[in-house]
This record gives sequence, C-alpha cells and structure tokens, in this order.
Amino acid sequence: MSEEKGVRELERELKAARIREQEQHAANVTKSRDYSIGGIDKDSTVEKEIPDSADIPDVIILPKKAKNRKENIPF
Repeated sequence: MSEEKGVRELERELKAARIREQEQHAANVTKSRDYSIGGIDKDSTVEKEIPDSADIPDVIILPKKAKNRKENIPF
C-alpha cells in the first residue's frame, strides 16, 4: 500500500510538472522587435463588390436590409 501514490500526491506531482513546463516555456520566449504597423495595406487591397441580382443568372437575391433610422432606444 505504501508503494501506491495517493490522489493528493499525484495532484502535487502534476502541479509541479505544470509549473516546470510553464517556466521552461517562459524561458524560451523571444520578444519581437518588429515595430511595423500591422493591418490592411490600403495600396494593394481591392474592395470586393457585392454582385447585383442581375449579374448572376437564375438567382433571386433578397433585397438589401434597410439601415435603422433610429437609435437603439429600449423604450
């Protein structure tokens, strides 16, 4: 019976292993020194146009939803 490990002892070992793994991962992290601006390149991107129902043969497209003219007032 003394050879078998209890649940608490197994939980302690698992916690210690997770801590070791996290410390090892934190030691290997490299910081990025790339300070360039991220995002969409406006020069190289092209705005995709939504096709009209006349452009697609044999397709019936629902009309575009009208935008609400009022604010989102709860009463």
